[in-house]
Amino acid sequence: MTLRKANILTILLILIVAFGYARNKKLSKTDIASMYTEENFTGFDTKIYHTSDEKSTVFLNVKLHHFTYKQVDDITYEANYRVAYELYESYDSKNPLDTASFVYSDQENYGQEAEVVVDFDVKAAFPGTFVIKIILTDLNASDHSVFRFENIHKASRFSAQNFFLTDENEYPLFGNFVLQDRYFRVQYNNPDTQQLVIRYYKKTFPLAKPPFSIERNITYSFEADSFYTINLTQGMSHLLELPHHGIYHIQAKTGQREGLTLFRFDDGYPDVSDPAQALAPLRYLTTEREFEKLLSYSDYKTAVDSFWLDRSSFKPDRAKNMIKRYYSRVQEVNRIFTSYQEGWKTDRGLIYIIYGPPSEVYRNNKEEEWIYGEKGNPMSIRFYFHKSDNPFTDNSYNLHRLPVYKSSWYIAIENWRR
Repeated sequence: MTLRKANILTILLILIVAFGYARNKKLSKTDIASMYTEENFTGFDTKIYHTSDEKSTVFLNVKLHHFTYKQVDDITYEANYRVAYELYESYDSKNPLDTASFVYSDQENYGQEAEVVVDFDVKAAFPGTFVIKIILTDLNASDHSVFRFENIHKASRFSAQNFFLTDENEYPLFGNFVLQDRYFRVQYNNPDTQQLVIRYYKKTFPLAKPPFSIERNITYSFEADSFYTINLTQGMSHLLELPHHGIYHIQAKTGQREGLTLFRFDDGYPDVSDPAQALAPLRYLTTEREFEKLLSYSDYKTAVDSFWLDRSSFKPDRAKNMIKRYYSRVQEVNRIFTSYQEGWKTDRGLIYIIYGPPSEVYRNNKEEEWIYGEKGNPMSIRFYFHKSDNPFTDNSYNLHRLPVYKSSWYIAIENWRR
């Protein structure tokens, strides 16, 4: 797979002032379930970097092999796509502060597993916080469009979006986890800063509890196991790597919580790449005794295979289908919900794996509501996830657990087990 800077054939820039653009509802009333569905024609990752007090730059990686290429002449095929954004003060806003649209074309990557990097600036002034909606559209296929919301945190000069990661070839790194033997550089937007502190945490966190559990969550002490410093030259570090599994919190100023956090999980993450990684998520489907028996196997692959073959009445084809469906969800939540722990261990990851993608999702500044079924149907199941104040991540949500979920949980588990 190749990664290249996007060639812009045409740029269409449209700026609309907020009072000239009317909306009928708050941003929090927008159904964002499509952000979590497995059925989108493509997806994209984002990275936001504060380049000045007046502007922030948004980077996207666009997977071109999912786009429609139309034949231009005997030898040329062309993809055309649009990147648009709407900038809001918060999820309570009805009208955007500003909007823009950019149109790109590509003729170089037809038939290749290629990605390109697209970037654009937004007027986000310090100090402030914003919400940006980013829409990616395949212009050669009218029904192919995806969007996502991102927070722009510009209230502090020390928060994560003041840092920018690039690989050894100076391409942006997306996501907050770094694999083994992956080298990268850290750039801090104050070129006068000569040193960064990296705090290392070797923590192991438990799996999410069932949604009806009334046990209190364990409170962790985030005292670093060790720390070290790295030097910067005009705000840029030398090539770095993460040598051990754990959490790496990078700070420009000590004595405060904010900084950029990177995670080193199992090799191959977010994919499930070995039997041990496949075995661990089975805890959600097993009793304690059943899981202990699986752990007693000398070969974890045999343990995993035996579990799924038993569930499928020893029908190999059915077992393969169940394995594919279950672990595709595990990998999907690793990509979407990674926070201070692996996505499959999080509360949202738990619900997604067991129940599947929600029918509707609504997000405000402090909460996400997931609906399974029709919104107005009293039989529909609703889960509420409250955003937590976590110094390591902006992507940590805790489920509001209730005894009423017990019945639906065991039905969902039984559907996986039979």
